[in-house]
Amino acid sequence: MLSCALIEDDVISMKVIEGMAEKTGMLHIHASFTSSTEALKWLSTHQVDLLLLDVEMPELTGLELLRSLVYKPDVIIISSQANYAVDAYELSVIDFLLKPIKDYSRFALAINKVLAKRKGMATPTGENIFVRIESLLHKLNMDDILWVEAFGDYVKVQTTDKVHTVYSTLKKMEERLPSDKFIRVHRSFIVNLSKITNIDSNNLEINKKIIPISSSFKEELLNKIKVL
Repeated sequence: MLSCALIEDDVISMKVIEGMAEKTGMLHIHASFTSSTEALKWLSTHQVDLLLLDVEMPELTGLELLRSLVYKPDVIIISSQANYAVDAYELSVIDFLLKPIKDYSRFALAINKVLAKRKGMATPTGENIFVRIESLLHKLNMDDILWVEAFGDYVKVQTTDKVHTVYSTLKKMEERLPSDKFIRVHRSFIVNLSKITNIDSNNLEINKKIIPISSSFKEELLNKIKVL
């Protein structure tokens, strides 16, 4: 069951969406807002798995609200204006639904996209993280993770003894792994800081694996390691 907040200033649209959400049997709407500013205030002290978010609202648009969030839940944008789709996807939303939503199957598909994205990984617990491999949640000790590599619609989690292929995204892995121990160094790689053995101008080495460093990530990497 996904915890959810609904932000929609049109009362009729809100009722339609609430009905569809209930029909899925997969969503629990914790809060509904017709005011985006009130929603932003609530989200500053509450966390949900999913936002169902309209774009065109007074005071603060849905996209402005999304850019303002520190904690980033999964997001489905629901709008009557298709021209917002490009901006929405640049903010890594899961799906964009065009109002009025008349087809329940299209709404259900959007929710299933969220579930498919989230099922690849469970929340870290202490020094462990759980990843879903086929039908099992497999526990990994985070100290055993050397690096994580993008692999199409999957990621490869390289540990000290094997590679785990997980249905997830590198962005989601970056959000779940502790930032004091792991760092993104390239659009395709996250590395365990404690496992780096060598760094040159364009690459680093972990366990004899040469991993590229993008210029956009290099400064943050150098700030996190101790250099004499």
